[in-house]
Amino acid sequence: MASHRRRPPLLVRPRPSRLLAGFVALSHGLAVVIALVLPISWPVRLALVLLIAVSMGWSVLTHVWPRTPWAVREALLGGDGWEITLGTGARLPAKLAPSTFVGTWLMVLNFRCHRWPRRSLVLLPDGVDPQTRRRLRARLRLGQGGSGP
Repeated sequence: MASHRRRPPLLVRPRPSRLLAGFVALSHGLAVVIALVLPISWPVRLALVLLIAVSMGWSVLTHVWPRTPWAVREALLGGDGWEITLGTGARLPAKLAPSTFVGTWLMVLNFRCHRWPRRSLVLLPDGVDPQTRRRLRARLRLGQGGSGP
C-alpha cells in the first residue's frame, strides 16, 4: 500500500560550475586586496595572502573541480538514504546534516559520515541538469532527503 510513496533513486553527479568558480575567484581576490591594504607588517601580510591562496586552491580542488581524494564526486539518494562517492572511488553511507541549505539558486548539501569528517556538495544552476536539480529540491523540501531523526 505504501508503494506509491517510494521514489526512484536520484543520482546527483555535478559538473564543474563556472558560477562557483567565479564566486571563489572573486571572494578570494577581494580577500587578497583587503589583506594587502591592512595596516600590518609585510611578513604578516605575506602569510595572510599565502593562507588565502591555500584556501582558494582547496576550494577549487574540492568544490569547483573536485579532484582531491576527499571531494564528493556524486551522491545517490536511494530508499535507504544517501550514499556518497569520494574522489578515491570509495562509497560511504551518509546522512544529510541539518545545516544543509536548499534555495532556488544555491544548494549546499552537508553530509555526516560515520568515522569520517563531514563532506559538502555545493550545487549551483550550471552544475547540475535542471531536471535533477528540480527533483532534488522537491525531495529535500518535502523532507524526503534521508536526514534521519
